[in-house]
Amino acid sequence: MEIYLGTDNDKIRFPIVPSSIGVNRSNNIDTESVIKLGEVPVFNGTSLKTIEFTSFFPNQEYNFCDYAGFMKPYEFSEKIQKWMYEGKPLRVIVTDSPTNMQCLIQQFDTVEQDGTRDLYFTLNLLEYRPIEVPNLSSSNTSSNSNNTQNTSRPNEVSTNSNNQQKTHKVVKGDCLWDIAQKYYGKGSLYPKIKEANTSKYPSLAKNNIIYVNWELIVP
Repeated sequence: MEIYLGTDNDKIRFPIVPSSIGVNRSNNIDTESVIKLGEVPVFNGTSLKTIEFTSFFPNQEYNFCDYAGFMKPYEFSEKIQKWMYEGKPLRVIVTDSPTNMQCLIQQFDTVEQDGTRDLYFTLNLLEYRPIEVPNLSSSNTSSNSNNTQNTSRPNEVSTNSNNQQKTHKVVKGDCLWDIAQKYYGKGSLYPKIKEANTSKYPSLAKNNIIYVNWELIVP
């Protein structure tokens, strides 16, 4: 097993393989209260993976080192700190395992002990996911806006031309959760719609019940 960290043009190989390498995986799950159902889970996707391992940078070439001719301990440390403070996306590779992912350095702790000048460290890595935002021209935006208005179902969604305020006309089977899911892509945001309509429909202050033909403001 070998461990590499860095970019395509600038990487390091750790001279001592740690006894254990932990990869933590989890989901991002919220909970919401739904009338007559109680608390329900809401899946919001996967959380970022984290990797943590502890080892040391040797000050001399011990017979158990993975290779010879490596840098001095503080040269390793300075390079890792530079990457960390720059916020540079790196790649961590653990051979003979599935671990091969882009990451950022979340935490890097070092300490000397035993008078050997070996540098012990704990390294925490956080998965890096690049954010891709589509670049829309003004003409495309205008075209998309027109298409959206033309394909809306009649008597369900209307737009005030003065302030672009959306409204939703309640039909049979609607609930606040489903309406929030339709407009925001996330049903748990239904309180935004509820609060925007409490003054118009005071009963919403006490419950989440809506009625057919109500025209709800969608902020």
